[in-house]
Amino acid sequence: MNTLEVVAHMKIRPGQLDGFRAQAAEILALTRDQDTHTLRCDWFVTADGAECEDHELFPDEQGLIEHKMNTMGPTEVLLRDHAHDHQAVIFGEVSAGFVQLATQRMGPPTVFSFLQGLDGPGGFGPLEVAAHMKIRPGQRDGFTAQVGEILRLTRDNDTKTLRYDWFIDPDGTTCHVHEAYRSEQGLIEHNAHVMKARELLFSQYASDHQMSVYGDISPQLRDLFTKHAGGVREFALLQGLEQPAAV
Repeated sequence: MNTLEVVAHMKIRPGQLDGFRAQAAEILALTRDQDTHTLRCDWFVTADGAECEDHELFPDEQGLIEHKMNTMGPTEVLLRDHAHDHQAVIFGEVSAGFVQLATQRMGPPTVFSFLQGLDGPGGFGPLEVAAHMKIRPGQRDGFTAQVGEILRLTRDNDTKTLRYDWFIDPDGTTCHVHEAYRSEQGLIEHNAHVMKARELLFSQYASDHQMSVYGDISPQLRDLFTKHAGGVREFALLQGLEQPAAV
């Protein structure tokens, strides 16, 4: 994986959804007008307007630095007046110099490294899913091997899966999974293919499984999340880039 991904989660202050939306639009306008390397900047919000996630993608850390410099002013206003509890996670490889710079400005960054994923360019789709889990103590090797088996089944059998990337923290205790499908039928198909291997993953190697979905889902898929993941947090697209910057 050669890109750098950032997911920022925040809570929207009570009564401030309209102001939050307007400020996010200002950040997006600056992103479109000034960024030269931003591949993605999509904002998702929960149905009750209480929480938001900003999903960003860059070819490298220089693209991330450029974006943060270009949008620093309106981002400060967003977090001062319209949002709080801002937490950002970086997915990918960053240099020691970047970590030092980020630490000086905002504290040590949370960075997850790429563990395993599907071959090919991947991508985003009408339906995206994020999963979070804890790795059981002393079970990292077994966890990694079982992830490999789940990925094998995905490669061999899925027909509508666009992305299935697994990331791990430096301590080897927490994992994030980023998924994308051409439709919700693709997710239903994928679930059927990996169900037994995933059950083994959680019975022996992982725990505390939590899922979020980005996009509209049917009652059937919502029931599937309840049955196999204990429910799901739902986010809808608020606004985003119409197309990525030319790199």
